[in-house]
Amino acid sequence: MKFFRELEPDVYLGVGKLETEQDGHGWTGEYDALLARGRLMAIIVTDGDRPLPPAGKPMILWMKTRKAELARLVAGTVHVIEDEEERGSMERALPGRAKASPYPVAIAATEAEALEKARVILDHAVAEACAAVK
Repeated sequence: MKFFRELEPDVYLGVGKLETEQDGHGWTGEYDALLARGRLMAIIVTDGDRPLPPAGKPMILWMKTRKAELARLVAGTVHVIEDEEERGSMERALPGRAKASPYPVAIAATEAEALEKARVILDHAVAEACAAVK
């Protein structure tokens, strides 16, 4: 995969630059493959991997059409924002942004912290899913 790397089972790190429309379509194809597994997962996104507008357009359109599936299979996304001021700004904006997101969103200062948060989010979602089955 060019745009996602599995860090551990069901935890993926977004990788690769998203600059062109073709990149956006490649990202959506890979994300479709992850969703096709039918398993809960957590995604970690680093601050430097924000898509440029040409890549972002197909990604946004794809997310709108997959909102229910994303809500069902993505336990959460953790954004790594190393800059303290920017991280604080994002944390303050999180409640408003959470309303638009089909899955929980968290913020971390480092990839290591993001991995820990992703594990907690995923474990919680799996426990909830198991309880719902009982």
